[in-house]
Amino acid sequence: MVKSQGRLQFFVFFLCLLLPMISLADVPTWQIVPNESHLTFTATQNNAPVTGEFKKFSGDIHFDPDQLNASHVKITVDVNSISDPYHQLSDTLITPDWFDTKDFPKAVFQSNHFTKTGDKTYQAEGTLTLRNITLPITLSFTQEQYTPTQARIKGTATLKRTPFHVGQGEWSDTKAVKDEVTINFEITAVKK
Repeated sequence: MVKSQGRLQFFVFFLCLLLPMISLADVPTWQIVPNESHLTFTATQNNAPVTGEFKKFSGDIHFDPDQLNASHVKITVDVNSISDPYHQLSDTLITPDWFDTKDFPKAVFQSNHFTKTGDKTYQAEGTLTLRNITLPITLSFTQEQYTPTQARIKGTATLKRTPFHVGQGEWSDTKAVKDEVTINFEITAVKK
């Protein structure tokens, strides 16, 4: 009888150790659908909005709204894929004073801390690495669609460009080009 209780206690203890791993394994992995996903930004120059888009980005996404504690994402942006309607903005932004895409071709957002803020709304607290500088950032997003095989989210974040050393020299003055930049994203993903 004592041996049986000992085995039972060991089994329960072993099960408790396994539960976190089991729940981690259950979090779905998602793959971004590029032609249905967009990453844009809006800055302000001379009190007028200036917009652009990053055409290429990928994600390592493990997300389940019922398992936020086990969810985590890593989004990698090809900064060289920056585009705007007239190409004048993107030609300037790839230079050393701005994104310096020759030395810093990627930007990376990572998060493993998600909070539900409403019925289908969430916040992701994480970090953004840009020009080899990593700073905290919070994204807000809405779950527009979520099925066992497909998900669609829409969200936004606001950041300041100067802490990342984006806009140097004459551009470090925030009178002509404001410090705050708004990032908007729409991501469609399918379950792997």
